[in-house]
Amino acid sequence: MIDLTKIDSFSHIVLVCDDDSFANASAIYSYILTKHKKVSIVCEDGISKKYAFLPWFDKVRKNFPASADCTIVMDDDVLSLYDFFQKNGVKINKKMATALYGALLQRYDYFRSSKCSGIVFATASQLIELKAEFQECMQYLQYNKPLAYFRLESILYKNMLLIQNATVVVVPIFEEDLKESGASIEDAYLIMNDILGMAHVQEVRLVHKDKKSEILKSIVRR
Repeated sequence: MIDLTKIDSFSHIVLVCDDDSFANASAIYSYILTKHKKVSIVCEDGISKKYAFLPWFDKVRKNFPASADCTIVMDDDVLSLYDFFQKNGVKINKKMATALYGALLQRYDYFRSSKCSGIVFATASQLIELKAEFQECMQYLQYNKPLAYFRLESILYKNMLLIQNATVVVVPIFEEDLKESGASIEDAYLIMNDILGMAHVQEVRLVHKDKKSEILKSIVRR
């Protein structure tokens, strides 16, 4: 878990995140604002538009601010973040609750993960009581997928290779696949999560076939 206790000593905090940790960054952004500190969210590769409904999406920048005197590299440990807020008496407003609920959905695969415990469901319930926009989270994160996504999904499922007794899936992708489908590499990363949900699969590797099978991303079952 990231150390949030140190932010009181700094004036401009930068939250460095990616798609997986943006929801947590959004919640912490709101928290830091309540402490009257300057805060920025940085993601060099940008954040997928599927997260545009989350608070502070429009604040994401790709360049690092020169005035920053503290950098926090975000992770997706939403339960630890929620626990920090609870133990420190932080008032969780609607924006924070929505971001945290979105982080739960992301971290625990829409409550389908084998790591999804009673604590996860209890936390989700508490966030709903705190006015989290839970229906909007479900709509945008799970169901709001463009046609290009499904085109690419069809291509990747057709070309994927199962190895090591079907516990590892190697998914080759070509630049032409993205052009043909109209999808993005971020869509491919999301499709990897769907593949990981297949029975017996423990790891999914996305490899770039135009670059000597370079591994672009690898994810494992939690």
